[in-house]
Amino acid sequence: MTPSLNSIKKRTVLMAAIVLAILSVLVIRIAYWQIIRGDELSKKAKSQQQGVSVVTAPRGKIYDRNGKVLAESASVNTLTCNPQDIKNSGNAEVIAQKLSPVIGMQYDTILGLLTKNSRYQVIKKRISADETEQIKAFMNSDNDKVTAKAFTGVYFEDDSKRYYPFNVAPHILGFTGYDNNGLQGIEMTFDDNLSGTAGSVASNQTAKGTTLNEQQAEYLTHSAKGDDVVLTIDETIQHFLEKHLQEAVDEYELKEGAAGIIMNPKTGEILAMATKPDFDLNNPYNIEQFQKYAIVVDEDTEDEDVEATPKPTEDPKNLSDEKIAAIRNKMWRNKAISDSYEPGSTFKIITAAAALEEHVADLNSTFFCPGFKVVADRKIGCSNESGHGPETFVEGVQNSCNPVFMELGLKLGTEKFMEYFTAFGLTEKTGVELVGEASSIYYKNGMNEVDLATSAFGQGFQVTPIQLITAVSAAINGGERMRPQLVKEIKNDYGIVKSYEPEVINRVISKETSDTMCQILESVVSVPNATGKNAYVKGCRIGGKTGTSEKGNRNENKRIASFIGFAPANDPELICLIMLDEPQINNKYGGWLAAPLAGSIIAESMDYMGIERQYTADEDPDVPIEIPDIRDLELSKAKENLVNLNLNYRIVGDGDTVVEQLPKPGIMLNENSMVILYTEDSEISDVTVPNLEGMSVSEAKYTLMDYNLNFEIAGAGHSESSVAYASKQSIAPGTKIPPGTIVGVEFRQTAID
Repeated sequence: MTPSLNSIKKRTVLMAAIVLAILSVLVIRIAYWQIIRGDELSKKAKSQQQGVSVVTAPRGKIYDRNGKVLAESASVNTLTCNPQDIKNSGNAEVIAQKLSPVIGMQYDTILGLLTKNSRYQVIKKRISADETEQIKAFMNSDNDKVTAKAFTGVYFEDDSKRYYPFNVAPHILGFTGYDNNGLQGIEMTFDDNLSGTAGSVASNQTAKGTTLNEQQAEYLTHSAKGDDVVLTIDETIQHFLEKHLQEAVDEYELKEGAAGIIMNPKTGEILAMATKPDFDLNNPYNIEQFQKYAIVVDEDTEDEDVEATPKPTEDPKNLSDEKIAAIRNKMWRNKAISDSYEPGSTFKIITAAAALEEHVADLNSTFFCPGFKVVADRKIGCSNESGHGPETFVEGVQNSCNPVFMELGLKLGTEKFMEYFTAFGLTEKTGVELVGEASSIYYKNGMNEVDLATSAFGQGFQVTPIQLITAVSAAINGGERMRPQLVKEIKNDYGIVKSYEPEVINRVISKETSDTMCQILESVVSVPNATGKNAYVKGCRIGGKTGTSEKGNRNENKRIASFIGFAPANDPELICLIMLDEPQINNKYGGWLAAPLAGSIIAESMDYMGIERQYTADEDPDVPIEIPDIRDLELSKAKENLVNLNLNYRIVGDGDTVVEQLPKPGIMLNENSMVILYTEDSEISDVTVPNLEGMSVSEAKYTLMDYNLNFEIAGAGHSESSVAYASKQSIAPGTKIPPGTIVGVEFRQTAID
C-alpha cells in the first residue's frame, strides 16, 4: 500500500525534528565544551602537549647607603629531568650511577626521581659550576656516545643563587630559602619587592609525555627582575662594629654574645647593627661558626636558656635534629631588636633629662650620698659602697650615683616618670623594618615607691637595645624622638619606586634641655675621674653613659656590661650602643669593658666619615710623621734630618754613613718616636716584646725604648691620667719582631659602673 502524501509529510517533519533536536544537542554540547569549559580544556591539552618549566626571576639587589652591593643573585643551573624521556630513550640506572658522586646525592634517591610517574622532576637545585661541567661532559657524545645516549631526558634550567659579597650584617640582611624566598631580615621583610615575577619556558611533548625533538618549538614568557633595596647602613661602619664586637666575644668570653647599634641620632638612620657571634650569610644553616663558642641550647628546657658547655653525654658533632634547630634559632636571633634587658645606669640619661625638663633639679642642685638610700622599708645601695658624699647634680651624673637618681625619680613621681617613659618610646616597639622585634617589660599595673626608686637608675624593667638607643637619641638630638630607619629607598632600572624619609614621632624634651644633657654627658667621658673616662678619645668630644645591670637571679653574678655614647657632643652625628652579655671575667663593669670598645668604634667611624676632631687647649693632637729615607747619608746629616722632624734616634755601629734604618722609609710615626740608624753592615736581630701590663704611660714608653721598639697609645681611655695603666698591647709579650716596630698600648682606669 502506497503511503499517502500526508503520511510522508508527517514522517519528514518527524525526521527533521529528530535531526534538529540532535543538532541542537550537539550545538549546545559544543558550546558547553568551547565556551563554558574551553579555557579549562585548553589548559589541560597544553599540559599534555607541552612541558613547562619555570624561569626564576632574578631577585633585586640590596645595597648599602654608598652603593656597595651587599646581596645579589648569581646565575646558576638547576638539574631537571623528564622521566618519560628517560623511560623511552635513556637509562635511569646509568644516570643515577654517574650523578651520585658528582652532586652528592644517594644513588637510590636519584633513581627514584628519574623513574617517577611524571613529566618533570627537579633532581637538584643550584648546582655548582664544577658540577655543571662534569654533567655536561656526561652528555657530550664526543666523550662517550653510550653515556650521552643514557642521559637522554636530563636537562639544565637557568636559576639564580643568592650571594652576599661582603658577608656582613647577617642579622640585618637575612637570607633566602630553597625557592629564593626571603626567610630572615630585609630579605624577608621586603620579599615582595625583591622577588620579581617568574617566567616560564614551554616545550612540545607527545601524549605520553616524551619530548618532541623534531618539533621542539619553545614558548618563552619573560621573567621580571625584582626591585632593589637601598639600606641606611654603611658597610665600612658595619665592619668596624662587627670587628670590635667579635674581639669582645673572644676576649671577655661572653657567654650570651654581644650586640651593638650605630645610628644617626638626628635622622634615626641606622648606620650599623650587629650581633655576635653570628653566622655565614652564604651558608646560613651551617652551625660550626656559632658552635665553637659552645652556645648550645639545652633540649630539656623549652625556653632559650643556654649552657656554657655541652653535657658530657652529648656529641657536638652528632646532635639531634631538634638541637640543631634550636641552635640555628639562637644563631639567627638578632639581639639588638629581639632581646630585652635591664639597661642599668645607661637609663640614667632618661631620668636626668626628665628631671631637668620638669625643673625638679638644675645643674647646681645638691645631694648627699652615704653609699645607700632607704626607700620605704628597703636599703638600696650605690655602686660606690663608701658613698660619694656631697655632690651636685652634674657630679651625680658623672659619678653615676644611685641615691641621686633615686631622689630624682621620687621627686618626679610615678605619674610623671611613666609619662616620660612612654614619651621616650619605651612602652612600644620602634617599628624598625625587621621581623622579630620584642616589646619592653615594664610596670603596667602601677609602681610603688621602691619600684620608682630602682627604675630611676635602670633596674626593675627591661627594654631592647633598639628602644634604648632611640630614646637616648631623643635626649641628645634636640629633643625629638625619631623612628629608627634601615631602608632609604626602593628602586628599579627606571628609577626610584619609593623613598623613606626620616620621621619625627614626637617631641620629648626642649632643645635647651637636650643641649644641657649633651654638655653633662660629655663631662662623664672627658673628666678623668668620671665613670665614662675609658671611652675618652682626644679630639672626638664623646659624650655617654656606662651601665652594668644584673641579670636573672640577683645572686648569680650574671651581668650585662653596656655603654651608650655619641659624638661630637656639641653637634651629635652618630650614637653608638654596645651591650656585652654575661662576660666571664672578674671585672664585669660597663665602664671597664664596654666604654673603651664604644670609644674606639666612635673614633674610627668619625675619622672614616670625615668628621674633624675638635681639640681643647689641654689636648695635644698626635702629629704623625712620615719617616724619610736617610740611608746612604752621612751620620751627621741623617741625625739633623731626624731632629728637625722631632724624631729621636739610636745609632748602632761605629761607621760614619747610614747603611740601614728601622723603621723603613714611609712608615708613619708620632713625634718623639725613635729611628734606629745602622752604620755598619751586620745582621739585624729581632727583639722580644716585653710584657707591659700594669705599666703607666711613661713606664711603657721607656720600657719599649730600652728594647729598641716604638710606643703608640692605642684605643680609647684617659691614658695620660696618673692612675691609668696598660691593659692591652697590640703585639703579644714574647713575640719576636724587628727593632723599631711600633707597639700599640691601651690604657684603662679602674671603673665600677
